[in-house]
Amino acid sequence: MNTRDAILNAVRTARPAPIALPDIDAARAEFPPPDGDVQQRFLAAARAGGADIVEGERSTVARLVQRIAPEARRVMSAVPSVPNTVSPSADARTLADLELCVCEAMIGVAENGAMWLPLSRLGTRAAAFLAEHVVVLLDRSAVVSDLHDAYERIEVAREVFGFFVAGPSKTADIEQSLVIGAHGPKRLTIILV
Repeated sequence: MNTRDAILNAVRTARPAPIALPDIDAARAEFPPPDGDVQQRFLAAARAGGADIVEGERSTVARLVQRIAPEARRVMSAVPSVPNTVSPSADARTLADLELCVCEAMIGVAENGAMWLPLSRLGTRAAAFLAEHVVVLLDRSAVVSDLHDAYERIEVAREVFGFFVAGPSKTADIEQSLVIGAHGPKRLTIILV
């Protein structure tokens, strides 16, 4: 037996016995969701994360976006009622000075104020990371209590890309000094429709 085989055999024989996966449902039952309306809990968590909140009707979204970001000239929108000034098929390298990205979330999570943004509702994935300001539409009926509920609704096989976002980009890694917009948008606005 050579050295390689001896090492692999030693690893195989030292392998710990398999253990059962935890019972997620049992653990979840020990921590019931807080009382109260999930939409109000979502709004409170989103505000705590630094997001701005605007409430309105889906039919007024274009006017709301105009009111939220009146100075924005370079706009990429995956929402049909909000016009683009930058093509959604633009090369990501041309988005360095993108001022506004408008998209729609599939799910809002009351537990932490996060929203699930799949690629099908983004147009292009780079826009949500490169824009200075991101406006996200969220339907009130899409708010769920916690991440467990959110993951039950996400169909990973249907989307090639998606992510959760909660508030504007921020970090306090260096000298524990908070920096907004360190590696992404400086501002996040949620339009609850």
